[in-house]
Amino acid sequence: MSEVPAAGAPSPLGPRAWYRLGSADLVFLLLCVLIYPAAQGKMLSDPGLGWHLRNIDAMLAEGGWLTVDPFTQPRDGTHSRWYTNQWLGELPFWLGERWAGMEGIAAVATVVLAFTLRCVYAALLRDGLPWPLAAAWVCVAAVGTNCSWIARPNLFTMLFVFLTARLCEQFHLGRASKGTLLWLLPLFAVWANTHGGFVAGFIILAVTLLVEALLSLFASGPARSAARGRLFWLSLVSVGAFGATLLNPYVWRLYPWIFQLLGDPYFMKLHFEWKPPPFNEPGGYQFTLLILLLPLMLGLSKKNPTPVELGLAVVWLHFGLTGFRYFPLCALVAVPVMARSSMAIPWIEKCFASLQSASGPGQSIALPARSPWVWTAAFAALLILASVFIKGRYARLLPDMIPTEALDELLKRQEERPGAVVFHSYDWGGYLTWHGWHATGPRLLNWIDDRNEVQGREHVEEYYSILDAQPGWEQKLNRDRVELIGIEAGAPLAQRLNKDAAGIGVGCSVRVLGGEWQWHQVYSSEKERNDKGEIHGAVVFERFLDKPH
Repeated sequence: MSEVPAAGAPSPLGPRAWYRLGSADLVFLLLCVLIYPAAQGKMLSDPGLGWHLRNIDAMLAEGGWLTVDPFTQPRDGTHSRWYTNQWLGELPFWLGERWAGMEGIAAVATVVLAFTLRCVYAALLRDGLPWPLAAAWVCVAAVGTNCSWIARPNLFTMLFVFLTARLCEQFHLGRASKGTLLWLLPLFAVWANTHGGFVAGFIILAVTLLVEALLSLFASGPARSAARGRLFWLSLVSVGAFGATLLNPYVWRLYPWIFQLLGDPYFMKLHFEWKPPPFNEPGGYQFTLLILLLPLMLGLSKKNPTPVELGLAVVWLHFGLTGFRYFPLCALVAVPVMARSSMAIPWIEKCFASLQSASGPGQSIALPARSPWVWTAAFAALLILASVFIKGRYARLLPDMIPTEALDELLKRQEERPGAVVFHSYDWGGYLTWHGWHATGPRLLNWIDDRNEVQGREHVEEYYSILDAQPGWEQKLNRDRVELIGIEAGAPLAQRLNKDAAGIGVGCSVRVLGGEWQWHQVYSSEKERNDKGEIHGAVVFERFLDKPH
């Protein structure tokens, strides 16, 4: 009678024929079916998607990588510095848009996410987990990463974090050779040109180095000698990985560019993604689930995690608890650790032993350790190619996040008056750049967007002072010659402008009062106040500093 492989032991089964459909392919297909509907929700509603896409257009127009920001109104006649260091992560989404619009972007994001989770599944099979248990833990990983199912280069960091952690854990166990570990060098070179999250890779390497250093000092006998050998080679690879990250358009200047915000507490408190996960809000169960499962699995299992596994899981759990943005990375590091531990929980072990016994002689519920990729590649290509047939008919943006009707009205009026300066809400700058910035001819320049490294603290604080209608707001708008405003209906500035425009109906012609052309409301989707007294919707205001024709 065949036996279920011991927890954490590699699968004894060989590779599957290249043309055979494997369970990993089916998992990938199912994940694509489950993930793609997010295209009708949050997937495309990220405030920065627009400028990510137009970065590629700006690079093509410039004939190379950018060093000056082309998207935001210059301040004091000077454009801010801007590095397109994420160009390789933006390119697939740009190609997706060129192919099938928003549906193409969603298809690319879906393929990246499904591929990442397929890698998790394949790794668990290789570790000896029966396919039902591996599939169950992939579901946990999907729940843990769901908060980042958003089309942006961050998706590639999720994949690269998993691969880096996996290589370090396998090298520690002796299942990855020195040569295999060298794959980290091209990975880091690609990562540095894809997303600034490559810093997470160095955190993984640092934790692994620390563990090996401690073992080389305090382990005994052959374990100490082996740890010293691993420490030496891992140190060399880490130095090589650092050198590989310098293979980017900005070389060493990439590092101060990335770290300029990470050390600024103002920006760390500005965005929700840098704050702890919202445990008490709807959907907070996904964070609670993962946090409770980790100590539970480790406590119930007869198998102790390796020092590297434990170190990485604890460190990334810490990051996940302190920053919402890090939680998906925590899930991709911790879930494989929990999955391997779960196989050594007595009742789970007994359950799968019974299933193995019932499967009959010569049969196994374990699957081949290596599953071919041909069907996965075929499914991915089919999804991307088929997206063109639903172009413009499926994907959409969440109106509560990106009010497209109001912003399209703003864009229309700005196109009628090229050069008119627009003031708008912080999260809408990316959409205005997406649809209003053109490589040639008249283009809209946003007033602000979510690229804090471009905007700087002073400009962000000035934006909020205007939005809150604090003293001096009129002078600031006049200084910048703002003639169009698109903001949330509940903003203090909207209430102030509505009072100033009292008596002028929406869509009515402008009037002169006291020798100046007055603000008037040209669009409103204002909704009734909710139970908390909040006003929802968007409003658009217009004025003419020069007499309209």
